[in-house]
Amino acid sequence: MKKFMKHPVKIKWPAGRQRIFAIAGLVCLVLAGVLTLLSARIRGGQLSQQMAGRWDSEGNSAHVSCFFSDSAEVVPDTIRAFEYTLRNKLKEASIEASSEHARLWVGAYSAKGRISLSSGLASTEVGAYGVSGDYFMFHPLSLEPGGMYFNSDDTMQDKVILDQNTAWQLYGSYDIAGQPITIGAGPDAHIGIVAGVVENETGFMNEKAGASAGTVYLSYEMLDTYGRHSGINSYEIVMPNPVTGFARTMVEENIGFDEEQIQVVENSRRFSFLNLLAVAGQFGTRSMNSKAIIYPYWENAARGWEDVLAVLLVLQLLLTAFPAVLVLIWLHRRFKARTFHFSDVQNWIADRREAHWARQARKKHNTGL
Repeated sequence: MKKFMKHPVKIKWPAGRQRIFAIAGLVCLVLAGVLTLLSARIRGGQLSQQMAGRWDSEGNSAHVSCFFSDSAEVVPDTIRAFEYTLRNKLKEASIEASSEHARLWVGAYSAKGRISLSSGLASTEVGAYGVSGDYFMFHPLSLEPGGMYFNSDDTMQDKVILDQNTAWQLYGSYDIAGQPITIGAGPDAHIGIVAGVVENETGFMNEKAGASAGTVYLSYEMLDTYGRHSGINSYEIVMPNPVTGFARTMVEENIGFDEEQIQVVENSRRFSFLNLLAVAGQFGTRSMNSKAIIYPYWENAARGWEDVLAVLLVLQLLLTAFPAVLVLIWLHRRFKARTFHFSDVQNWIADRREAHWARQARKKHNTGL
């Protein structure tokens, strides 16, 4: 036994097995590359999460979203008060617009509810988003030809945008921009105008999140007057972010709600490496939410894609780890099989140094002669 311990058996892999490991490592790298491309494609398709990049290509801004519970009872004055406070806080931090007419930030809010619509040909009650600010900058839905968005600067707040399902149900056509539409029901109904029709967002995650259901987009004031809702439940802002986390902290500290009434998300970082690792670490508990917050469909879809991307990231790391271990083993074996030692290198350097000083000494001696 002692003799055996003094001379341990060295395992030498057959050449065939080495080739198998090399092929397996290459396959893992290819699969990791495929998953990387797939992840990049998924990220690129999340347009509602990319407002910061569209607004500021230099990357000095952040997109932050707030989602409120019903108990928060958020109204337009709540948002206006927050933005007034935010303007003063940014001024105190010496962050101001580059010119008199430049905008320091861009924001939008929305309330989810229901409303009755009629075209004269048919009537229906659909899900509604009462929006204000630059909502369609944050959510660039695809318009059918001839349609146009509306915003808070429009003089008349009576324009509506229908999704394809609702447009077909009411008019039997998508080419209905400019057509009159009755908003609300009963004697107090209002005659509005169809500003355009947007394509229904397709895909497994969007459909599961509710994007394919009949929907109308109209001003918050119109929904508040002619429909029903439980208050503003979403606010989004893109604002200066001179250091990491600055924008989110400013929003959290000044929005004026406790943790049970609000969920704050930094959209511009949600698909980052570290955030996806954190999501993977919350596996099994992430869906547990004690807050009475109902997310809009785009946030539900984004959270679903977060989970998918977190799983893909873990798979990428595992697939990359295997060939990395093989490379380390190969380097270790090459190092053990080397024909030189560091002492040989040190001796060679010492010989070269000694020869150099000998030449310098001879040169100095010859010059002295």
